[in-house]
Amino acid sequence: MKTSDTCPAFVSLSFEVRTAAHKLHLSSTSYAEHVALDEFYSGLVGLADKYAEVYMGLYGRVASWPRATLTPSDAITLLREYLEDVRDEQGEDKKSQALQNILAEIEELTAQTLYKLENLK
Repeated sequence: MKTSDTCPAFVSLSFEVRTAAHKLHLSSTSYAEHVALDEFYSGLVGLADKYAEVYMGLYGRVASWPRATLTPSDAITLLREYLEDVRDEQGEDKKSQALQNILAEIEELTAQTLYKLENLK
């Protein structure tokens, strides 16, 4: 069974977003932003890993993961752009409810973090 190769690119992007969020967390001068980003990057790594493992359980092992690089200007821009990537990936993985559920968790984590960054300063 063959499916789209967007999952490996999305997982690589997710790990890069996690690293960028961690760096922004470390350089933040806002306690609320510091805490919100900590919750985000701590939660994202497990969800991205789960997404990759379920994908490989359904479609086979991924032997090569693409490289992703980001240079975020700020946390809100990073998460807004990532939220669009999550929604794009949701459109790609309509054949598996399990993958959709994990993407919904990633969307929830990202949207919740955006709320905290924009409203709890």
